[in-house]
Amino acid sequence: MAKHVSDIHLPSNASIAAGASVSEASTAKPTEAHIEAINHLFTELELAYHNQFHKAFPDHQSLSMAKQLWLRLLVDFKPQHIATAGRQAICDNTFLPTPHSIREYCDAAVTAGIPDAKAAYIEACLSREPRQNSKWSHPIVYLAGKTTDWFFLSSQPEAQVFPVFERNYLLLLERVKRGEQLDLPVAKALTKKKQEPLEPEVQKEKLKALRDQLDL
Repeated sequence: MAKHVSDIHLPSNASIAAGASVSEASTAKPTEAHIEAINHLFTELELAYHNQFHKAFPDHQSLSMAKQLWLRLLVDFKPQHIATAGRQAICDNTFLPTPHSIREYCDAAVTAGIPDAKAAYIEACLSREPRQNSKWSHPIVYLAGKTTDWFFLSSQPEAQVFPVFERNYLLLLERVKRGEQLDLPVAKALTKKKQEPLEPEVQKEKLKALRDQLDL
């Protein structure tokens, strides 16, 4: 008789060590949504890889420990990215995915629509003032260019500029992966100068000068 995936039950204030890899030691707190995402992920994995799944997790204890581990390894991603990553992994793989591969799919879900560093560099180099009004593929490109310095970006050779731009870009990308929302600065609205009407005498003088100029 097939067993069913048991849900994770953790106190809401439990701290879970997480980070970009097992060796990195940042601290994040799993929310109920994270726990639900992991439970749902394991349910989908069981349905998709039935025999492999039960071979990998043959009893309640091994299954529970695995879910705790996966939660620790994935807690730094948003629950919706975990869900997207799990479904994409199932579509792409005939074998039961590992936590490492799920992290890679999570990274892809987070960075969807964001250009790579080289494409971002080219986009930044081709931009013109006022840059905050340009149509950027993603705010991260503008922010990386601004951090690098626009004058430095446009006046120095690529061999000197790109390493600096790439470093700034990757630092910003890590912030995006941690769930931070990056936004463009709000462009200042152009105010129309109110032109004061000319005095009647000044208007007459300008009209006379124009007639003399045109020989009227």
